[in-house]
Amino acid sequence: MKVSLSVAVATGKILTALSRRLGFGAGSNFPGKVILRMRPEAPEEIASRLTGGCVLVSGTNGKTTTSNLLAGMLRASGLQPVHNKVGANLMTGITASLAQASDRRGKPRGDIGLFEVDEATLPAAIKRLTPRMVILTNLFRDQLDRYGELESLSRKIDAGLKGLSGGSCILLNADDPLVASLGGESTARKYFYGIESEDIGEIGLRHAADSKNCRSCGEKLSFSAHFFGHMGKYSCPNCGLERPAVDFAATRVELKGTAGSRLDISTPLWNLALNLGLPGLYNVQNLLAAVGGAELLGLDDHNIEAGVEGYSTAFGRGERIPIAGRTLFLVLSKNPTGFNEVIRTLGTEGRDLPIVAALNDRIADGRDVSWIWDVDFEELAPLARFIIASGTRAPDMALRMKYAGLDAARLTVEGNLKKALDKAIERSHEGETIYALTTYTATLDMRRLLTKIGVAAGYWEAN
Repeated sequence: MKVSLSVAVATGKILTALSRRLGFGAGSNFPGKVILRMRPEAPEEIASRLTGGCVLVSGTNGKTTTSNLLAGMLRASGLQPVHNKVGANLMTGITASLAQASDRRGKPRGDIGLFEVDEATLPAAIKRLTPRMVILTNLFRDQLDRYGELESLSRKIDAGLKGLSGGSCILLNADDPLVASLGGESTARKYFYGIESEDIGEIGLRHAADSKNCRSCGEKLSFSAHFFGHMGKYSCPNCGLERPAVDFAATRVELKGTAGSRLDISTPLWNLALNLGLPGLYNVQNLLAAVGGAELLGLDDHNIEAGVEGYSTAFGRGERIPIAGRTLFLVLSKNPTGFNEVIRTLGTEGRDLPIVAALNDRIADGRDVSWIWDVDFEELAPLARFIIASGTRAPDMALRMKYAGLDAARLTVEGNLKKALDKAIERSHEGETIYALTTYTATLDMRRLLTKIGVAAGYWEAN
């Protein structure tokens, strides 16, 4: 039975509070599911009352980090974003976030909606929320059993972008040939961001690259600089297609391993020198996306700088958590490109590293785990003092490590995540860092475990 908006919102708030109080989690999805059953148009009704409109951030990797960085910049400008900060990025999670940030009549307490959105959900979110801006980070193979191949997914996203009004804008990653090709038939204004630093990039693609061919003619792309995955500076030798000129550019990048990076950014209005406490070149792109989004929303350079300086790492995205005299470095590693970049970053940490690698195959991870054979674990094996394979598919991870050259003396299989963490603590030394490389639901499992033993706040409270 359909009910009033106020009743639906009140019900959602009660369910969220109960979920958190009873220790079931953030209450970030189920309340939204109930609200949508009670009043299907609730997200449209609440979002339409946001005076600053809505911004949607989507893509395979980087949604959470990009949106959290942008949220910090918005707060630095004096705006209050309504934001699904814990990463519940289906319509159920977005609906729950809108309800949680509203009063009992469904009037939002914030100024602007900022929502990370699952790639497959993006077309529906565009239709329902009529955003003023869509930011697309990248498209990689991820959950193939759910999404299908990249071409199919990109066509659906492109169709969704056609629904944007001429007054809205799209911010695209120019380094990703697939993402850069999107939005061509949309009336929305298009902007691009990308890496221009001359010191970054290598010739040729790794085998895990996903989008290697020209979107116009199908010819294999030529890369003058390759960053990671299929990211880089590219052109088509057949039809002449080229990487778009960028509006928001990282003109100099100095990577500092797990400590982060220092970079210079050029925009149409500003020249910025920023220190980012997040590891990897992929986070440089995430910062570029956030900077571009901030400027297009009318924020100034001081807001951008303050947002970066005050940034608190999103849960599982390079968090450092003290535990038993050690530090747990928790990093989400959910697909070949993301995992390879994590491994490349760990290469700057030296050797003899204590590592837990947790592989789950729940619905949110994707049932098909064959992607681990496209991860460069051959580069990780020499770095490890030991690797404890854990998660629901621990034997699969262990087998992959064995084929990567990790000898039996350094490999342990322990499916129970708590026992795996205990073993890692026992086999590491006081003051050391334990590196936990975890797929999506394994990251959630680890955070719940850390919350339960009292060394970390609930992930919905961590930012």
